[in-house]
Amino acid sequence: MSKSLLERALEVERRMPWLLPTVSFAAGWLSFVLVQRGEALARLIAALALAGWPWLLIEPWLRKRLERKKARLGNLVVNFISQSLQQELLFFSLPFLIGATELHAGHVAFTGIAAAAALLSTIDPWYERFIAVRAARRMTFHAYCSWLAALVVLPIALSLPVEQALPLSLIGVAAWLLLTLPLSLYSLRGVAAKLAWAVSILVAPALLWVARAQLPAAGLAVTEARITQTIDDLNPGQRVQRLARPDLERGVIAFAAIRAPSGLSQEVIFEWRHADHLERIVEQIQGGRSTGFRTFSRKQVFPEAAAGSWTVDVLTPQQQLLKRLRFDVYD
Repeated sequence: MSKSLLERALEVERRMPWLLPTVSFAAGWLSFVLVQRGEALARLIAALALAGWPWLLIEPWLRKRLERKKARLGNLVVNFISQSLQQELLFFSLPFLIGATELHAGHVAFTGIAAAAALLSTIDPWYERFIAVRAARRMTFHAYCSWLAALVVLPIALSLPVEQALPLSLIGVAAWLLLTLPLSLYSLRGVAAKLAWAVSILVAPALLWVARAQLPAAGLAVTEARITQTIDDLNPGQRVQRLARPDLERGVIAFAAIRAPSGLSQEVIFEWRHADHLERIVEQIQGGRSTGFRTFSRKQVFPEAAAGSWTVDVLTPQQQLLKRLRFDVYD
């Protein structure tokens, strides 16, 4: 009976390979919309997206046992389930990454790589050739998919600030790769390849941590932002792009409305930059508002040489960019 159901699932996947990615992508957008409204259903959808995590943890050992008994069938079944779960995690995570992506080189590259990985997971000939052929590649792809999903789901399901979700996800993935190290090394040929793989397990998470400022803060999204000089009951005044030096006496306000998951309490940093001048102002936001939590930073003291281009970056405590605002001062 179970074999018959599996055969039916395989047949459906062959006839409609677009079905699971489409459903997962739609679930991701639905959850993205719901989490901005603070609805608990978003947490349920996010938790369901991680239903395959236990499989990803046991897959290497289960594959090895099945290959001993029925090599061809074992590979077919395990590859099908793993590929389907990877598609689910990638396509579910994409809407959150897209929502957090700014027109910033690091953000665009990161989200572009995630989209390319999602596409690769849907094209069977490519997936079989580049991913499924070796254990080291399969486990790397598993780890990548799980890490992306953790970045998205931890703030939603556990109300963890993004600066906590990032290190926890990296630690979890590194630990899993270390646990599966014997199996991945077994699939590699040559001492050099084995050594390079063992070193990369430790180096890759460290490099991602160093490059954390280039990662979009998945789960957070700026719905409105502007530079202004007035604010009334958290309603910003007219947008300002150029200011005369005497106008600075009235002060300058950087306003942002930031959507976050319900129950999430999150620090954001307003970083004012001009030439050698740098000032950081920390604010606190609360999640669960459909229009975003409204906050602002007011700067009233400016250096003598204030003329020129100013930028105000809205950042997480890990320096992940949420929004970049600009204004110019002229004499």
